[in-house]
Amino acid sequence: RCTHRRQRQMCIRDRPEIVQKLYKSRQQRAFAGEDLAAATSVLGFYSDLQSLHSEDAITWSVFGTIANSPNDVRVGFVEEVFSKITPTLPAPSTATISLWRRIPHPDTLVSGGPEIDFLILTDRVLVLGEAKWLSSVGRGQGASRCKSQIDLRVEFVQKYGAAFFPSAETYVVLGASLGEPVVDELDVDAAGKELLLRDLSWSEFCSMRSHPQNKELMAYVDWKIAHSRIKNIPGIT
Repeated sequence: RCTHRRQRQMCIRDRPEIVQKLYKSRQQRAFAGEDLAAATSVLGFYSDLQSLHSEDAITWSVFGTIANSPNDVRVGFVEEVFSKITPTLPAPSTATISLWRRIPHPDTLVSGGPEIDFLILTDRVLVLGEAKWLSSVGRGQGASRCKSQIDLRVEFVQKYGAAFFPSAETYVVLGASLGEPVVDELDVDAAGKELLLRDLSWSEFCSMRSHPQNKELMAYVDWKIAHSRIKNIPGIT
């Protein structure tokens, strides 16, 4: 996260992942007077990325910061993530992390398919991450409108994982959730390779000691939980 104006400007200038999320929000109409002036003082408009309830903001805070860290830092963080998923995942020797990349649609292979909130690729493992804060998993998707966001990610690796990511021995569809899991835990087959469906909470991600912003992230997620409009989520008060 960037807390000072100059730092925010540097983030906008230097991080294209952030730029693609800085579109004008329809929620700007909720502000007026001094509130509107404050909300639009940096960009000249209000973006959803500024919202307390933004899942993109916490996705960037956790994964964007680590994606721009040196390889040894990325590897250490990914290894800790893997240990939370299952102790049998092979330790990475290298790791790349990318945000908000689109994959070909698994039903049609056209461009502009599902947006992967965070993607982790090591020498032997591919992780497709789906991030949520207060929103639920999207349904009514796919060519037949009978699939969920998770279904599309599972089908993508089952159909095309081996062709597009031939070095990966294990695939993971990983949810990042507030409290109620995004993904139900399941192990399935993907053309003879292992496909794990797993979920970790934002508190688990933010408390990982291998993350260089560990203390700030723990305070950040606690602040978001304390002030978000959270209702009827098990374990969250």
